[in-house]
Amino acid sequence: MSVPKIKLLATASALASLGFAAAAAAQQTPAPQQPAGTAQTPAPAPVGSDAASMTATAPDSDVIVVTGFRRSLESAQEMKRSAPQILDAIVAEDIGKLPDITVSQSLARVTGVQVTRASGEAAGVQVRGLPDLSTTYNGREIFTAEGRAVALQDFPAGAVSALEVFKSNTAERIEGGIAGQINVRSFRPFDFDGLKIAGTLNGIHTDERQELDWNGNLLVSNRWDTGIGEIGALVNVAYTRIRFLDPAREQSALIQTATDEQTDQPGFVYPDSQGIYYGSGKRWRPSVNAAIQWRPSDVLEFYVDGLFQGYRGRDDNRFLNAPIFNPAEGESPIFTDVVLKEGTNQLQSATISNAYRPEGFQSTLVANTDTYQIGGGAIWTGMDGLTVSSDLSYTDSTFSTQTTNVDFGYTSSPVRDAVFDSPNGDGGPAFSFRDFDIYDPENYIFRGLFDQNREGSGKQWAGTLDVEYETDWSFLTTLQAGIRYSDRDAQTRLGTRYQYIEGLGITYPELPLVYQLTSPGFRHDDVQRIRGWVAPTFDSIVENADALREIAGVDAGQAPYDPLNAFVANEKSYTAYGQVGYAFDIGIPIDGQIGVRAVKTETAISGNSREFADGEIGEIVPVTADRDYTDVLPNVSARVEFTPEVQLRLAYTETRTRPGFGQLNPSTIYDPISGLCQEAPDSPNCFRSASGGNPDLRPLESKNYDASLEWYFSRTGSLTGAVFNRDVDGFISNVLFTLPDPDYNELRLTIPQNGGSGRIRGAEVAFTSFLDFEGLPEWAQGFGFQANYTYIDASQELPEGLAATLPGQQPIPGVSEHNYNLVGLYERPEFSARLAYNFRSKFTTGYGIIGDGQARGEMQDDYGILDFSMNVTPVEGMTVNFNVSNLLATPVEIYRPYNDAGDAFPVRRRYLDRVFSLGVRFDL
Repeated sequence: MSVPKIKLLATASALASLGFAAAAAAQQTPAPQQPAGTAQTPAPAPVGSDAASMTATAPDSDVIVVTGFRRSLESAQEMKRSAPQILDAIVAEDIGKLPDITVSQSLARVTGVQVTRASGEAAGVQVRGLPDLSTTYNGREIFTAEGRAVALQDFPAGAVSALEVFKSNTAERIEGGIAGQINVRSFRPFDFDGLKIAGTLNGIHTDERQELDWNGNLLVSNRWDTGIGEIGALVNVAYTRIRFLDPAREQSALIQTATDEQTDQPGFVYPDSQGIYYGSGKRWRPSVNAAIQWRPSDVLEFYVDGLFQGYRGRDDNRFLNAPIFNPAEGESPIFTDVVLKEGTNQLQSATISNAYRPEGFQSTLVANTDTYQIGGGAIWTGMDGLTVSSDLSYTDSTFSTQTTNVDFGYTSSPVRDAVFDSPNGDGGPAFSFRDFDIYDPENYIFRGLFDQNREGSGKQWAGTLDVEYETDWSFLTTLQAGIRYSDRDAQTRLGTRYQYIEGLGITYPELPLVYQLTSPGFRHDDVQRIRGWVAPTFDSIVENADALREIAGVDAGQAPYDPLNAFVANEKSYTAYGQVGYAFDIGIPIDGQIGVRAVKTETAISGNSREFADGEIGEIVPVTADRDYTDVLPNVSARVEFTPEVQLRLAYTETRTRPGFGQLNPSTIYDPISGLCQEAPDSPNCFRSASGGNPDLRPLESKNYDASLEWYFSRTGSLTGAVFNRDVDGFISNVLFTLPDPDYNELRLTIPQNGGSGRIRGAEVAFTSFLDFEGLPEWAQGFGFQANYTYIDASQELPEGLAATLPGQQPIPGVSEHNYNLVGLYERPEFSARLAYNFRSKFTTGYGIIGDGQARGEMQDDYGILDFSMNVTPVEGMTVNFNVSNLLATPVEIYRPYNDAGDAFPVRRRYLDRVFSLGVRFDL
């Protein structure tokens, strides 16, 4: 059985920066320029990828325009019909009108996009089953600290003009990941007629946490005709905050078999521990973005824009674990009142005595991120058909966390009643104690103190120069070329220490802390009877951390940085591309693009490591790794218009995803020994754990084939179908290796490895329509419907350590085979409503080797989310909105098969918060 591990929710979030930029990525067919001074006037679009198009309606996008559901669908259809790329987008023409509480939640409605949810919000985004995305802000690469991408939930909805999901790339855009690219566009002053003052104010209430928080944003923008041309300026300030509680009931994935010494019914199997985990905390995000545009003439525009975005997290996670083993020599748990699951040898419930005493922790995590990006450039269209643009940007991002955990153990081991898969309520594990007062602080011993101090940072200079020429030739319609240079620095350092002091017998009342009963979770589930226990408060741990360190016998202050837990990296990339647009008519109009993007990458990374050989740990030695490689990424696309209503789109692209800097880190990091291992290092339940990077990792590479057939049968009605295939090589997976350890039984080393080849193929179907039928009363024509379905068949060859027992093609973690959205709409001028259901089928969360030496996959079961939103506009310019996210609040169910027959116990029942929002949106 694995020693309970402290679970750190150190999710860095945030990007940010203040500066300047407006800019625009090249479109296949540039929108005609409108006269200066009219609303939504597009600036001349640069052909380069470092400044995404800021026009309100991009000509090559499948867009959900959010100024009313009907107009949304009409615009979406027209954009999709003219798109040479495979692209989906959500656009808010008015401030704060994205259709969900967060931008990442809105992405879940896009065909082929999947999201995960936690902490009261949508998080990790996947496109067609893959998380390997690149992220850009106004077309410029953006990241958090040493990471490759940003968390999209960190963007407040009120600060976003559009979200663009590129499912296929073209040569002029920054090279995307193998899954594609997501671009976040901000508002700019030339998007509006003149003076614009708009904003939102919302109250957010979470059901499990029972807390109310306020969120809002304010945008002020104006434009002026002056003696030196037209000038526009915009500032948008936003603030979001949420307090959350994600409770989980869980049990170990390590399965034991009962013996004659333990029960009079030997032979049944059971997990060897159970627990309750509360993921709790508060997160707030300040954000400022600004933009300036100057158009001195009809053929020249300068722009600057920038972003500051902050993330502040205060997580107070807590865990209570009830072991079902006993490490003492000759001792083992005793089972009575045994009930087996019908027709199996699985233990369903029992009374358990003589087990190891329960234990747990109270965690405090303080996380801070500050990200700044500033950029500017120029666009010139002074020669007929020629556009020249340049862009220069600088990004600076830092992230830090400080963690202090108070570990506890009970003074005795009470008899417990355990259920391993309850037939009641939501099922899953549950337990309770007999004749033990969990509310008495005297029953808690200070078991140990955990400290962790982490800091990461990233910086980048990037510049582009792009040229586009729109010809009057009969076949080649556009010529594009450009170059890009980027210089990226990334570094991180980490200090960790653990002091085990259970033998001192210090009880809770002897510590300089303030105690409370933990906030009870599982508000709508009665399976788990223990819901709260005594725990020190977040503030008292943070304020008295040095006093706790003195009691534990360690130095004051945060854990010192460990040279083994640090790396410094530099990455330079040199890019050149060329692309042509073509069009011809053979009785059927055909147009498209052919291009190639070449990228040379130079990476240097350094750190420190310990050699581990023949069961011995050696000295610290510096290690460095350098690698250079060149990617040549072609793209070919075509659009065939069979009739004005029916068209076919085809695309072939090659893409790649670089490994993360942390994955390339040559260091090997050994976790501190804690708990049971310090008390009984020879126990078979004890091990040392370590992790490291792999500087020999190569980028993931993918060859992509796409086809889409589309029928537009009315202004708001369409039926579209798509098929896609991804041939991927070099999937990166974290692999767990078990090695002999001279002191702690075994060493469990986790490192990333490239796997073999894999494939992702699938199909998408989407239908959209309002009831625009003659003869229906006007009120009935307000009803609309959207539905989309995605089928994904995704598999890969696993790395060597896993492939020994899972050979051949295996499911790719995180990919659901079936995904669909059903959305009901109703809209009238003064009232609109939407009910949206999002479903994803079961999927593998990851692979590991536990206990028996066999690789197994952990699975998450089918899951659906129901969201509701309603808007009432009592007067022009003011709208009252009400939203409920995760209306059903059904738990996420996770399990892990423990044998070749696929038998499994539930590993976790995790409850996601239901979130209510009520607010007002104004537009002056």
